[in-house]
Amino acid sequence: MKETMNFSLCKTDLGKFGGEWDELGAFLKGYGLSGVELFIDQRPLPNIPKDLITGVHLPYWIGHHRAWVDNSVFCKEMGELERLLIYGGRSREEVICNFKQVLRNAASLEAAYGVFHVAYSELSYIFGREFECTDIDVFRTTADFLNECIADFPNGEPPVRLFFENLWWPGLTLLDPVSVLEFTEMLEFDNWAFVLDTGHLIAAVGNCFQEDHGVDAVLNTLSLHSDDILDRIEGMHFHCGVSGGYANNKYEGFYDPDDENIFFEAMKYVNAIDPHQPFTSERCREIVDFVSPDFLTHEFLSQDLAELDHKIKDSEACTLQYGR
Repeated sequence: MKETMNFSLCKTDLGKFGGEWDELGAFLKGYGLSGVELFIDQRPLPNIPKDLITGVHLPYWIGHHRAWVDNSVFCKEMGELERLLIYGGRSREEVICNFKQVLRNAASLEAAYGVFHVAYSELSYIFGREFECTDIDVFRTTADFLNECIADFPNGEPPVRLFFENLWWPGLTLLDPVSVLEFTEMLEFDNWAFVLDTGHLIAAVGNCFQEDHGVDAVLNTLSLHSDDILDRIEGMHFHCGVSGGYANNKYEGFYDPDDENIFFEAMKYVNAIDPHQPFTSERCREIVDFVSPDFLTHEFLSQDLAELDHKIKDSEACTLQYGR
């Protein structure tokens, strides 16, 4: 099993290491990490040492599902940056073009995999509770989008293995084994797997206020799936959040879609539901042993190097102590 940590091209991330890739490499080596899972998008990549890249995280266009069922969303009055963040471009053709470039960027880094969120969570969904679509609806539009994007690549396969990640909004929650199986049957390519995000699954199950409850929730949910699906879980985002989950964390503020700070408010709310904290319970190892992933990413939020160091140290100590 290769262990990594999440990273991005934001100046704040590399800034924790004095802006030097060599310093990042030394940090990774100090913790025995094989590299980073790097967030990328369709923009040209800077000069990045490939030996530090294990996998990549692909962009998550939160309103992608709506764009695929209602082409008129591309005509809505909104800023270009907002349109890109929500829908992935100014038209279906541009979204497909952008995603193909994302995959080419991933391949140029020689990434072992690319993480892709299969979920629909426009801002009204993030702050509200009334969903207009089902998991299957999101699976259909996602499969249509991916099949069209990937068909043009050699042999009709993505140039990097796609890792589908679970969330708690409509789409891949992992709560319904039947719908997950249906999604896999919609795909017209085979170079894919799943990445289990432990914190997201705990939030999706809900009512978890202690780590042991979270571990039980993950194990009980996974046990419902067939061996074929479990064998496809090749990656893991390893972190914990016991806030009670999405259903127990209702947004108490006023949702104003025209608020210029709405994306910041959304992220603050999401982080309250899913705080990405290190596990401390010895039972966290039960999840790792049950899944036996090829790649485990210590996925945390941190303001500075001291906080990152503390969280990686805690997470590493847990996996080492309990039989890494």
